[in-house]
Amino acid sequence: MNGYGRILIVDDDPGFLETYDDVLAAEGYAVETATTHADALRRLDEPGWSVILVDQKLQGPGGPDTGLDLITESRRRAPGAKVILATAYASREAVERAFREGAYDYLEKTPVFEALLRVKVRNAMEAVRERWLGSLDTDETERSIQDTWAAAQTERDRNRRGLLLERLMVLLLKSIPGFDRLDSRLRNEVEEIDILMQNSSTDPFWQKESPYVLVECKNWSKHVGTKELRDLWGKMEGRYHRCRLALLVAPGGLASTVRTLQLRRAESDMLVVLIGPGDLDELVRRQDRSDALQELHRRAVVAAFERKDGDEPPSGS
Repeated sequence: MNGYGRILIVDDDPGFLETYDDVLAAEGYAVETATTHADALRRLDEPGWSVILVDQKLQGPGGPDTGLDLITESRRRAPGAKVILATAYASREAVERAFREGAYDYLEKTPVFEALLRVKVRNAMEAVRERWLGSLDTDETERSIQDTWAAAQTERDRNRRGLLLERLMVLLLKSIPGFDRLDSRLRNEVEEIDILMQNSSTDPFWQKESPYVLVECKNWSKHVGTKELRDLWGKMEGRYHRCRLALLVAPGGLASTVRTLQLRRAESDMLVVLIGPGDLDELVRRQDRSDALQELHRRAVVAAFERKDGDEPPSGS
C-alpha cells in the first residue's frame, strides 16, 4: 500500500504549484513537488508514486519542452505511476508525443484547470487503485486492512483521514466474495458518492439484496446527524430501483436521532446499515466479514420489527 495516493508535481511556476497543493490536498492526496529537471529525476527514484504531473515546459514560456523528456524517465523509474502532461501550449505534436511515450492523460492550463485537475487525477488514481487491488493476495489484503486502519486512526489531516477511511472500506468489502467490483469518488453536478459497489455475491443472504450498494464515509470529528442520513436516502432514490441498500460509516459516532429517524422510515424498501466506531473495529478484526456485515444488517432490520404496532419512536430530527 506504500505510496497509494502520493503525487509528484513537476512544475516551476509558483502559482500553479500553489494551485496543485490547494486542490489535491483537499482531496486527501499527499502532494510533493520538484521544480527542475534534475530535481525531478532524483525524486522519481523514490518508491511509491501513484500519479506524476509533469509540466511541458520547465523553464518558462520560452523554454524547451523539457517536461516531455521526463515522461519516458517517469515510466522507467516509476513504472506503477500514471503520468499526466500539464501544458499551456497543447500543440498536436506535443500531445501525440506525450501519448507515444506513455502518458496516461494530458491537462491544459485553461480557466477550468482546477475542475479538470480533480477529474483527471481521480481517474488516474482509480486506475492505480484497481491495479493495486487486483495484485493483492489474501494475506496482503489483510495486512493492508490493518495498516490502513492504523494509519487512519493516527492521521491528523482531515482530508487525508477521509481518503484513508474510503480506502479501508474498499479493502474490507473486497475481502467479501462477490463484493470486489467497486467504484469510488464518483461525482457529477449535483452529488458525490464515496463508493458504489456492485453486488455479485453468490451468498443467498446477499443475493436477496439490491444489485448495487452505496457506501457513505463520514467525518471523524463529530457525530453523524440526521442530515447525513437524509442525504444518503436522496442518493439511493432515482437509481432505477437498483440501489436499496447503503452503508453509512461513522467513525466519529452517530447521534441518537439518526436511529430514531431511521425507524420512522422502516416501511420503506431502502435500508441503511449504520456502522459506528465499534462496528468498524469489529469489521477490521473479524475474518468472516460477510458474517459481520450480515449481523449489522440484521440489527437494523430487527430494530424495526421490535417496534410495537402503533408505537412511534421518540421525537427528534
